[in-house]
Amino acid sequence: MNESVKYNRISELVYMRGFALLGIILTNIISIFVLPAPSNYDQASYLKFIDFFVESKFFTIFTFLFGVGFYIFIRNAKAKQLNSNIVFIRRLVILACFGILHQMLQPGEALLLYSIIGLILLPCFYFKRYINLIIGLILLAICLYIGNKTILPIPYFILGLAAGQFNIFENIKTKVLIVIVSASGVMSALSWILLNKSYVFPTYKFLEDNSNNELINKYIQNKDLYDQLIVATSPFIALFYVSLLLLIIKVRSFAKILSPLRLYGRMALTNYVGQTLLIWLVILCVDSDQVDYMDTLWICIAIYILQLLFTSIWLKYFKYGPLEYIWRMGTYWKWFSLIKK
Repeated sequence: MNESVKYNRISELVYMRGFALLGIILTNIISIFVLPAPSNYDQASYLKFIDFFVESKFFTIFTFLFGVGFYIFIRNAKAKQLNSNIVFIRRLVILACFGILHQMLQPGEALLLYSIIGLILLPCFYFKRYINLIIGLILLAICLYIGNKTILPIPYFILGLAAGQFNIFENIKTKVLIVIVSASGVMSALSWILLNKSYVFPTYKFLEDNSNNELINKYIQNKDLYDQLIVATSPFIALFYVSLLLLIIKVRSFAKILSPLRLYGRMALTNYVGQTLLIWLVILCVDSDQVDYMDTLWICIAIYILQLLFTSIWLKYFKYGPLEYIWRMGTYWKWFSLIKK
């Protein structure tokens, strides 16, 4: 493989990983703070923004990228003539350990789930790419139809694996990317229109007569439908985000402007866990009962700034992030130099 092509592919994946992290914290912080239902329309409007543009979209991207990384890792391990299965299983075990510890602070964390899925779907690496593509699309359609978020990571993981097998980040042309951005953009616009028409307030207390059982039952049905639509439209919106980002960073000047995303993505594991630790630090320092939904946005922005500063300084002196370094040593069962020479 041409080295410049290989570098560009890895760089694009790192950009996307950093971008996904920006959105994930916006939903995670709400669950960590265990905020009550919104008490006014301003807070409800912010939750509406999260539903339309964030919820399930960035998790979709993160899971898809895990599947791509799964393929690249095993392929590279084979190229180095390592026992790819053993090395990858060690990698998953260490990820599971991180996940178990992280789950104590963030019950909805993804690392443990990813390690389990990776282990279960290890045989998929040996399937032909079209088989994985078909399996992934069929499972995705089934999951979206039944509205099951729990098993959605499985088709996204398989589709990410298939994307790696097709080498889409190496072979995709700018013209094709423009078509994908346009098509997914139209689908996203239609999705947002549909969500807006189906929108219901996050709690029945906003109803004019919230003591009417019939109205409440109707509200519950509409809320269930709205929640399913959020999940069902997420793949189109996530595809729009990813394809648009890929198109933007193909322009060198824009790639330079967005370079903080690349730094953020290079330490994705450290920053993902670090987000949770910083959120808990805020909880310990402030009265969490006084924190509302809009406050969580400002907390996230502060965390972005702190993590980007830390990441940029750390990577000036070290080759890997702290958790990435532990993960790497445990995976290959050997010592690596951490400090840059």
